[in-house]
Amino acid sequence: MTATETGRTVTVALPRLPRLNSNQRMHWSVWRRRTRLIRETAAWVTTSLREAPMERAQITAVIHPKTNARFDPHNLQPTVKAAIDGIVDARLLADDDSKRVVSVAFVAGEKDPAGPRIDLIVTEVV
Repeated sequence: MTATETGRTVTVALPRLPRLNSNQRMHWSVWRRRTRLIRETAAWVTTSLREAPMERAQITAVIHPKTNARFDPHNLQPTVKAAIDGIVDARLLADDDSKRVVSVAFVAGEKDPAGPRIDLIVTEVV
């Protein structure tokens, strides 16, 4: 069964937060605090959008760097995972299992001189 977009999209624009990246090695308590901060912030931003719940969706994480230097957008997977959990907490999606989140893609966005940021584009699919 292939997923087709319905055209309904919700953009969850995360404010600038400490990020988690796949290459970091830090104490578990620091990692846990950052994860909680990202998750709670994503839930707050999603709730403030006041969108109706989606049954199934695909998510595109747009990673906006601060500079033009090379970077790997998918290294921010731990940050995006925590943010998706926040979207679930806000009840935009019932869960983030494979039946409800069809795909998660990582793309490089435009440079933002004010600092790096992440936008999650949630597109409803049927």
